[in-house]
Amino acid sequence: MAGSPALLLLLGLGLCCPGIQGQAYKMTAKFRDSSITHPRLGQQLELECLGAREDSGVFWVRQDKDGTLHFIVFISSLSRTTFKGNEKTSTHFEARKYSSVYYLVVKSFMPGDEGNYFCLMNSNQMLYFSRGQPAFFP
Repeated sequence: MAGSPALLLLLGLGLCCPGIQGQAYKMTAKFRDSSITHPRLGQQLELECLGAREDSGVFWVRQDKDGTLHFIVFISSLSRTTFKGNEKTSTHFEARKYSSVYYLVVKSFMPGDEGNYFCLMNSNQMLYFSRGQPAFFP
């Protein structure tokens, strides 16, 4: 994230100022398997983001216990992924889009992955954030 001050500013504005989110779209981030309440060590964890009808892609971000934001991936509307460090792939995460649903997979959930996961979208110069999906060990 150090190389993206503009993204940090946009994220900060979205977190501090609820009015910036608007009401045009309702985004939801959740575990794909609704029976999961807490991840297990080493478990593959899949999250989904239900986005808008019209979009230009979705960002997945994790907020750790200290409140620090960690960019994970941007998934374009054409299903192209860009992970941290401008990488096209990741050894720890997978990401994809199917229809209007954006998926994030943590391949093997570890203590450093704990946090609140949320997705966000920029549409017509407005930021839309999902509510965070907590993912913490019991």
